[in-house]
Amino acid sequence: MVEEAADGIFITDLHGRYLAVNPRGTELTDYSREELLGMNITDLIPPEDLVRETIRMDDLRQGNIVVKERRICRKDGSLLPVEVRARMLSTGNLLVIVRDITVRKRAEEALVESEKRYRSVVEDQTELICRFLPEDGTLTFVNGAYCRNFDKKVDELVGHSFLSLIPELERGETWKHIAALTTVSPVMTHEHPVLLPDGTQGWQQWTNRAILDESGGRILEVQAVGRDITVRKRAEEQMLVANERLQYLLSSTSVVIYTAKSSGDYGTTFISSNVAQVVGYDPERFIGDSKFWYDRVHPEDRVIVSEEVPRVFEKELHAYEYRFRCRDGRYIWVRDEMKLVRDHNGDPLEIIGFWLDVTDRKCAEEEREKLRVRLLQAQKMESVGRLAGGLAHDFNNVLSAILGHAELAMMHCTPSEPIRADLKEIQNAAQRSAGLIQQLLAFARKQTVWPKVLDLNHTLAGMLKMLQRLIGENIDLVWIPGAGLWLVKIDPSQIDQLMTNLCVNARDAITGVGKVTIETENTAFDEAYCAVHPGFACGEYVTLTVSDNGCGIRKEVIDHLFEPFFTTKEVGKGTGLGLATVHGIVRQNGGFINVHSEPDKGTTFKISLPRFAGEAVEPAAESAAETPRGRGETVLLVEDDAAILKVGRAMLEGLGYTVLTAGMPGEALRQAEAHAAEIRLLITDVIMPEMNGRALAKLIGDIKPGLKCLFISGYTSDIVARHGVLDEGVCFLQKPFSLRELASKVRQAFECE
Repeated sequence: MVEEAADGIFITDLHGRYLAVNPRGTELTDYSREELLGMNITDLIPPEDLVRETIRMDDLRQGNIVVKERRICRKDGSLLPVEVRARMLSTGNLLVIVRDITVRKRAEEALVESEKRYRSVVEDQTELICRFLPEDGTLTFVNGAYCRNFDKKVDELVGHSFLSLIPELERGETWKHIAALTTVSPVMTHEHPVLLPDGTQGWQQWTNRAILDESGGRILEVQAVGRDITVRKRAEEQMLVANERLQYLLSSTSVVIYTAKSSGDYGTTFISSNVAQVVGYDPERFIGDSKFWYDRVHPEDRVIVSEEVPRVFEKELHAYEYRFRCRDGRYIWVRDEMKLVRDHNGDPLEIIGFWLDVTDRKCAEEEREKLRVRLLQAQKMESVGRLAGGLAHDFNNVLSAILGHAELAMMHCTPSEPIRADLKEIQNAAQRSAGLIQQLLAFARKQTVWPKVLDLNHTLAGMLKMLQRLIGENIDLVWIPGAGLWLVKIDPSQIDQLMTNLCVNARDAITGVGKVTIETENTAFDEAYCAVHPGFACGEYVTLTVSDNGCGIRKEVIDHLFEPFFTTKEVGKGTGLGLATVHGIVRQNGGFINVHSEPDKGTTFKISLPRFAGEAVEPAAESAAETPRGRGETVLLVEDDAAILKVGRAMLEGLGYTVLTAGMPGEALRQAEAHAAEIRLLITDVIMPEMNGRALAKLIGDIKPGLKCLFISGYTSDIVARHGVLDEGVCFLQKPFSLRELASKVRQAFECE
């Protein structure tokens, strides 16, 4: 057995001298038996290997078999890798078995080289490669691309679960794919989001392969190859958003996009789905069937269509319009814009175009002239309104001075003095001028108003006697109040203006005897009514109707009724502001007015005011008592217009008040500080240099807490309202004012809480 053994067998003494060797030993060393028996173990060991650990005699004496890998130096100087197994014999000698491991070493070296090449290939890959444990995802290997992707080092990844790199909400779904490797397939591909180094979310696609044990029943590791698909995912998301946006735009617009063949019958090859919303037909009905489309073109427009379609070959973009019958039978106007698409050789490829429903535009064109006329009318009325608003302040100041001085002068005259009659005429003229200004402001919707919630039946009932006197005894006044009338919110004085102007117009339209009828009723306007009555809005209204059986109004005159200064009356019998005032009041209160008239049969005005939900508060009746007078109370009057300041002081002193005056807010503050104890009431203009009246009242109120205040102004309501003096509970007096109005407002200011 020793002689035939495939391994070299040597017996040495304890000093390493060879005592015996078999034939295989001579083959391995290339020495003869005789040569070997005269040699020592160290003679076969390369000098550089002598420093390596040698076989320990203690291990051998304990009966252990010692195995080492060594190199032996053959006779020709070549080195042979061998595995040495040594043990001590009972005789005290050593048995050494030497096996040639050249093949194994080469295989190991090849394996190492293969591992190096494999690692080099793996490291050079742009794909992300890793291995991890199937229990918890702990990484056991990552390549360079994996590290670069997450901007981490190998030791920051290996030994840690890859789940930490995935958004927390996505970890459960990702792990389902890993678990499926054991139950579904040993290889699976999936996508999942990851957390990128910059804090944003990216996407990766992974192919996971299970590495099984020899039995194939247990997963030892999972090898995964992945790639970054963030750019693709973001592009897909952008594409999805773009598609959704396009679909939304197509579904929410009347523009229908289509493509058609560029030859033959020009049959439709594509049409957007929103065609169903525009014309009522499913898109499939149009595809490949040009006759279906052509048969629904208005018969009068088919010649136009036949002529226009081929012209797309003559110009870059071609458009024309025609009528198309929808599924519900109605015709709509369509603007068809087409563009010819050519291939790289310039040959026609297809026609692309879109439909646009222009029915509204066509209808608008038909109404354009009417709207133009209305616009000119509105601009003219607006211009007058601006003029009225701009002049109101100066006129009111002038009229205040005229009225004040006239009344003061009349107070110093006895009724029998001739000059009193002249002063009375001055007063009347000034009052008429003030009324004219108020009508202008009402027309311009800028007069100062104090809206109240009213029962219109109750308010009108209290005016019937006055209206009867106004129209005369030869005209029968008929009152027909509506039952259960809703409430409205409007300044009661504006109701007086409305009824006065309408009844005066009715009276003037009647020759001899006649009848004027006043009616009220509840009315609701729906969309159908408002569609044929421009300017009206849907809702619930209280309608006031004033009709007469007079001469009526010619048709060509009705369109000009509400223009300022337009009148059909003789010179000196009409200002042309009556109906303009009515129109302004109605519009200022959010209402509408309608006129119906026939020559020789009479005229009917219908005024609709918005319904107000709430309880009625009727205005207090004006007291018929004498003009309230003061009892020596001290009043501080602040007015930047010297004429108003002078006449105001005289009027207040004539009423029995002690008056301090100031032409500017700064002077008023000094007066307030000097006479804080005596001053009981502040009367101040609203718009002044330095500061407005509301701010002045606050500063003086700090000097004398609880001081009463009365604001006066000649400006229009829109300007005054900006300064907060038209609020509920604030005492306000509009210029021009009479002595009685001033006295009443001063007393009201003293008595208000």
